[in-house]
Amino acid sequence: MSAPPELPRCRDVAVELAHAAGAELLAQRRRGGLRVHSKSQRRELVTAADRAAEEIVVGGLLQQFPEHAVLAEEGVLTPVGRSSSTAESVWIVDPLDGTTNFVHGLPFFAVAIGLVQAGRPVVGVVHAPALGETFVATAGGGAERRFADGRSERLQVTATTELADALLATGFSYVRNEPGRDDNSGRLAKVLPLCRDLRRLGSAELDLCLVAAGSYDGYWELYLQPYDVAAGALIVREAGGRVTDLRCGDDWLFGGQVLASNGVLHDALRAVVGDHD
Repeated sequence: MSAPPELPRCRDVAVELAHAAGAELLAQRRRGGLRVHSKSQRRELVTAADRAAEEIVVGGLLQQFPEHAVLAEEGVLTPVGRSSSTAESVWIVDPLDGTTNFVHGLPFFAVAIGLVQAGRPVVGVVHAPALGETFVATAGGGAERRFADGRSERLQVTATTELADALLATGFSYVRNEPGRDDNSGRLAKVLPLCRDLRRLGSAELDLCLVAAGSYDGYWELYLQPYDVAAGALIVREAGGRVTDLRCGDDWLFGGQVLASNGVLHDALRAVVGDHD
């Protein structure tokens, strides 16, 4: 099945804007003018670079697709926490996924742009400017990784069948000390003895892309926002993987949690780290 004819244009615009925003992030990092601020929690950071990148992406999307809505993390040009208008097509934007990595000089950060139509992701672009890699997918069109030198490769999840052979990934919420808050440590303790090893990259969108690329066999995380997963989840699915919530249901985009895998390991991974109540 091929992608609908309008999706390639949406994809190409998203790629162009992601690259422009990524160039701005690298320029700001070179200048050293990060101007770091905390959000509601000390661990959750926002920089002037976040806002500059978001203005590039959101401004471009509103210009190219004025009939579409936009949901973006920082609320630079659109309302914080909600879509800019009521529309069937909604762009979901994270201008800098992995802000803590960015601030501390680690290269694992990305610009993520996803398009959702009637509640279904149809375009996903995740650009990692410091790595020189861009992950791209359209619904029905497959997924690929594009390199800075012009090369590209189709993405395919692994064929790993046993947790004992699996490299997994997870992440941790910025809010960890509240009573009743699941800090993920219990799930980590259960799965670590059963798998080959586990990684914590610090960027949910890149974690999803690495499942799609076959670097990871599976990934889970809690307390996420739509802009943490919208683009990467489509990339996983178009690479042949599976994406659900932690109950193996479909409430992963707005439900705050995600479980992604090569598909073969999904049920086994869910049995260890999933929600069972």
